[in-house]
Amino acid sequence: MSFSVSQPDPVITFTVDVWPENSCGSAGSVKQTSDDGYIIAGCKDDKAWLLKLDMYGNQLWENTYNLMDYWGTKSVIQTSDGGYLFAGWVGIVKVDSTGEQEWKNEEHPNGMGAYPYYEDIIEHSNGKYYAVGGPGNDGQALIVKFSHDGEVLKRKWHGGNCDNDRFKSVIESPDSMLIMVGGKVHGNSGYPCSFEWYDDFWIVKTNRNGSKIWEQTYGGSYYEEAHDIVRIEGGGYGIIGEKCANTPSNCLDATKVFFIQIDDDGNKVGDDKYQRNGFSTGNSITTTAQDGIAWTGDAGSYDTWVYKWGENEEQVDFVTDGVGGVNIETTTDGGFIIGTWGGTLIKTDSEFNFDETTSIDNNITMPSSLILSQNYPNPFNPYTTIKYDLPEDSYVNITVYDMLGKVVNNLLNTRQSAGYKSIQWNATNNAGQQISAGLYLYTIETGQFRQTKKMVLLK
Repeated sequence: MSFSVSQPDPVITFTVDVWPENSCGSAGSVKQTSDDGYIIAGCKDDKAWLLKLDMYGNQLWENTYNLMDYWGTKSVIQTSDGGYLFAGWVGIVKVDSTGEQEWKNEEHPNGMGAYPYYEDIIEHSNGKYYAVGGPGNDGQALIVKFSHDGEVLKRKWHGGNCDNDRFKSVIESPDSMLIMVGGKVHGNSGYPCSFEWYDDFWIVKTNRNGSKIWEQTYGGSYYEEAHDIVRIEGGGYGIIGEKCANTPSNCLDATKVFFIQIDDDGNKVGDDKYQRNGFSTGNSITTTAQDGIAWTGDAGSYDTWVYKWGENEEQVDFVTDGVGGVNIETTTDGGFIIGTWGGTLIKTDSEFNFDETTSIDNNITMPSSLILSQNYPNPFNPYTTIKYDLPEDSYVNITVYDMLGKVVNNLLNTRQSAGYKSIQWNATNNAGQQISAGLYLYTIETGQFRQTKKMVLLK
């Protein structure tokens, strides 16, 4: 008698650059699909953009979609009918399994003249869609309930003492309610509504119509913001974000990843802070196949940081190229798919090993032409990074303008050596003051070359 032992299927790993030509923002969201492929959402040619890949990272199709004043896609999901739904700057769009648009719902300016925007969207077990973001009326955080064909069924606002409260992520709780996380402005004694510099980690639970059941805020005297939430095995939730325990002018290098664990009633069970290479943020969180926790974010503004731990997990802590991790999800083979601000998609195994054959070449070569890249993230609040390729030593000027052509900030005015360059901006003017939300232009000048791109600051 002979026996044969089946071997597990090998875990597919790869890296692939999915940054589109004429991109106007990051690959803002990536999800695994029912065919074990991937759907990626972003912005291209000032339009919403979707890209479908197979399980090996090969492109199957892409499409763009018109939305008024559109500036980026923040969340995409596969719906129960096999199609896709994505949300972003001014609305949501539903497409079929091949990327053909079925319907869209666009937002209109609120009472302050600003457009509401969406940060996340889910399909609820009741068959409805829920999108969250801000600012709603009077700058409040926003939750909108949609029917399966895009009709607005309910709209609720939360917060609102200041003009910059927002939800960043939403999930369905085990009792079929909704839990949102984000940032709530608390100000300080001198400036009770001082923009995003004085935020708390904000957690809100609502019923299926968006009415509040409870809310909790956590933080110190300065700035904390929650970016993503996940249900933890055994009960409760893990929340990832950022924290700066310092004054605004010192927040760049003082910003740390902030993790909080709460129980089902929002009470804090524990927390932790992480920092690597200066400015660090946690952007996305997931559970692992072994019931652990993994998150991704930024390390020093330029690298993708991934961290994993758990009772049944070997701790993993590593940094790789990719210009900031924006999205992480556990895949059906026990590995992970990671999206980055820089447009690199990374598929790993359970220990974050991946095939580097398509990664950036370690042999350093100089750029062949001068290129101004789209800032990332875009939209942003309050930090963004501008990358540019300098093919030769040159005098470089980078300036931010408002839409009337008035100089807002002279970011750079110096001679630089050739290479791949970047500069970070914290949404201040030349006087060091925070500027208002809106559309801005940034321009690079060097010799005879001049190029301009647009970016959006959220408040």
